[in-house]
Amino acid sequence: MSDFTASGEGGSWQLVTVPSYRLITLRDQDNDAATGADEAIERARHSIAASTGYELYIECVQDIAPVSVLVALRAEAATDAAEGYTSAGTYQLECPSGQLALGSPTGDAIAIELEPGMYRAMVTHRGRTAMAERHREILHLADSAAELRERANAAAELEGVPHSHLAHGGAT
Repeated sequence: MSDFTASGEGGSWQLVTVPSYRLITLRDQDNDAATGADEAIERARHSIAASTGYELYIECVQDIAPVSVLVALRAEAATDAAEGYTSAGTYQLECPSGQLALGSPTGDAIAIELEPGMYRAMVTHRGRTAMAERHREILHLADSAAELRERANAAAELEGVPHSHLAHGGAT
């Protein structure tokens, strides 16, 4: 079961969830997101993020503890990652309907309403290395599914929930 919170105040939206299949996705609700999905997911597994142009995929290092994802809408494109974050690249994302879905496959999702258009998404992250190590430790030490969940939640609290951060420039 995933933990879930969301807010859409001030042009930003946040999702906190356990990432199903180690993936977070952002896509226009009306686009055929399956086009090129397998290739994009494979690219994301090697470079953290990838886009088909219709859907953005972010690979998470684990699927047992909550992660936090923030989408922030900006009038101008972000050029650098915020302090403490590492950039995973900038990607194009088509949003003809103005309705984006941010979530995890078969997991929680939130709706994001924007002006229809083409967007640039800068993906930044923090906490991946520490959480990957904690994930390995948790899997090595856990004797049961209940213990696994308990250790994952404790790790998330100790490390601070790792964040992926999506900063969107205005429509292009």
